Amino acid sequence: MSGDIAALTKMDRIWLAVAQLIYPDSSKQVLVNYSQIIQQINSLEPLIQIHPIMVSHHLVSWVDRQADATNPKRGGSRNRYLFRTDDGIKPSCDSSGKYRLYKKDDGCYDGWDKTSKTCPDRKDFPFPELLDWYNETYFSN
Repeated sequence: MSGDIAALTKMDRIWLAVAQLIYPDSSKQVLVNYSQIIQQINSLEPLIQIHPIMVSHHLVSWVDRQADATNPKRGGSRNRYLFRTDDGIKPSCDSSGKYRLYKKDDGCYDGWDKTSKTCPDRKDFPFPELLDWYNETYFSN
């Protein structure tokens, strides 16, 4: 797997890191922790700073979007890239829970206003084999 990550958003880098850590397994039980995610991001691009809240809240599918009260269009991400869990099936409210990529069955737990994409857009992502694996194998398993 190769590709240029320089143009990726921080959110897409987080998705990439988790995907690389669990690929090619598609089960719900393969989980990674926060430290592994950050280590993987740093191995790809050491100068990128990822704020912990992006991993622990903004991209977690079942955590409500943290909208700005004065301007609800602002604040937090609508993306559902990650699922934080202890067992791979149910959400974990414990911030030390582990992570996996979002799966189709996780939709019943989606947080308020978590209505957007579950993986990076193909046109902007230099790892098409990971997107193929996610869309064809991982997402529906």
